[in-house]
Amino acid sequence: MSKIPVADQLINAWNRHNEINLLLLGGIPDAGLQAVPLNSRGRTVARQFDHMSQVRLGWVHYHTTGKRPRRTPREKGSDPTRAELKSALAESGEAVANFLADAMSGEAKVRLFGGETVRWLAYLISHESHHRGQIMLALKQAGMKLPEKVAIQGLWGGWIFGKSK
Repeated sequence: MSKIPVADQLINAWNRHNEINLLLLGGIPDAGLQAVPLNSRGRTVARQFDHMSQVRLGWVHYHTTGKRPRRTPREKGSDPTRAELKSALAESGEAVANFLADAMSGEAKVRLFGGETVRWLAYLISHESHHRGQIMLALKQAGMKLPEKVAIQGLWGGWIFGKSK
């Protein structure tokens, strides 16, 4: 059994997950940010990352205020830049980690999800993993292959061996 407290393990898992998202974002060719899965009216890769960041911040805001956040809509047809996405993922990742720490220590409360912090975290990681799959599918269908260091070692090795860089 690990001597690391469970709360710390959960925050570590979240941080690892966020590092993997940032690694993926960094490995995507510029043209790949505009890729969309075939026969889809869905989001571009850039908008998938933006959506993940917005959902994170939305949940943290909801858990801490009980209100849905107001979001300024992006100009139609405008996608965030890689730099904006990197900053947004880093900022929202830190916000989630901070909220997790507060929730695990009893200083904050998870709304919905039966009030269970771990269940909410599992949902959040599952939600983002779904979008990572959509991103990978869009890139594959657009003929863009990620380097093995990102596609295999980063996305899987980050979880298994603790190395995502």
